[in-house]
Amino acid sequence: MEPEDMYVLSGDGAIISSPSPKPYPHKPSKCSDCASLFMKAYHMRNAGAVIHSHGMESCLATMINPHLKEFRVTHMEMIKGIKGHGYYDELVIPIIENTAYENELTDSFAKAIEAYPKTTAVLVRNHGVYGWGDSWISAKTQVHIWLSILVFWIL
Repeated sequence: MEPEDMYVLSGDGAIISSPSPKPYPHKPSKCSDCASLFMKAYHMRNAGAVIHSHGMESCLATMINPHLKEFRVTHMEMIKGIKGHGYYDELVIPIIENTAYENELTDSFAKAIEAYPKTTAVLVRNHGVYGWGDSWISAKTQVHIWLSILVFWIL
């Protein structure tokens, strides 16, 4: 992926530039339906990057008990890799309900971010996880650790 392959958005989410069309058989590009959620993490948490994953672990963790509104875990070595947490801390990830279209998640996503000031991720039931960090490396690391924790918890 090259810079010219990406959409560039303003702080309010307006498209500043978009990728040049590619020749057939490539489909025309479109800006992600997740853009409004990414913008919430950027504005509300000063995130440098946001990653969205459809990892099986995140879906399973939200399906095991469909009444849970948050995922909680403590005393796992990997917790130390999550910003602001240590081994003895309780790690809490909010779970929001899925919708038919990702941009419809924006309000519940923002409410979850506001209600859980220490979280660096939000789980979407039967869908996936959004995670953020100071940079793309930090965001990727945070999501990787979350998914690893979810695997151990599910087992």
